[in-house]
Amino acid sequence: MLLEAIIFLLDMDTGASISYAPFLSIPTAMAAWWLGRWPALLFVVLSTAARVIDYSIMRVPHQSPLMLTYDILQSAAFYGCVALIALALRRQRDHLLKHARHIRSSVRHERHLRHLDSSIRRAVPDDVPAIIRLTSLAGASGNFDQIVTDSVRQAALDSSFRAGILQGSALRDVWGGGQCTVPIEFWVAEFEGEVHSYMMLLGVNQQDVLARELHAMVVDPRYRGHGLGNLMVDFFCAHYKQRALIAACRPDSTMLYMLLKRGFTQTSVSDQGYLLLRRVS
Repeated sequence: MLLEAIIFLLDMDTGASISYAPFLSIPTAMAAWWLGRWPALLFVVLSTAARVIDYSIMRVPHQSPLMLTYDILQSAAFYGCVALIALALRRQRDHLLKHARHIRSSVRHERHLRHLDSSIRRAVPDDVPAIIRLTSLAGASGNFDQIVTDSVRQAALDSSFRAGILQGSALRDVWGGGQCTVPIEFWVAEFEGEVHSYMMLLGVNQQDVLARELHAMVVDPRYRGHGLGNLMVDFFCAHYKQRALIAACRPDSTMLYMLLKRGFTQTSVSDQGYLLLRRVS
């Protein structure tokens, strides 16, 4: 506003010899750039009025209302174009900055996912204490049956998990009833020397030998919300993409929504209330 007033006073002071009216476009453009549309409109009106008043007083008075109207319209059109150009440039700059922020965020996210993805590996017997710890956390939070928090049960899990890792097979209860020996695999996500997530995969039965069931998956509560759960599920789907994939999860669980987004469909409900889902390759 001060710059607008200074330019107007200079224009009035120099008389008819020099016109500073074009310089009124500077505060108009600045208002459009820094303040937005409505302040820009105000400065278009002020600049138009300043230019018309200066022309009428210091140069040639308008001979008729028609000439005055023409002068107002052409001045408003000029300063309006300046404001529109400034507004368009500001929008373009904001769009480019937003796009740049999105690219930087995507790059950071991809770098984070690559870092996490590189941390997924097959479990070894030394990982069992960490797997037991995560299983106990899941039981305490209600994601698993609380029986897994019992010390006696954890000792049994420790033994069976170690045997499963070493032998690659385990005895399981089949969903349709009975028991059979099936392949078992443990995968862990480790970074900075600590296991933060694991998943247990089982064969389904002796007839469907190629199918794999995502039997259990746990993410350390400290690392939830970082995409680790999604990454583990993506790894499961990609690593076994040529097989029929099966999973069991609780209704309304985060796992259910992750699986539905990846093409799993519900097939039945177990006696324990778990939803059984399948994805056929």
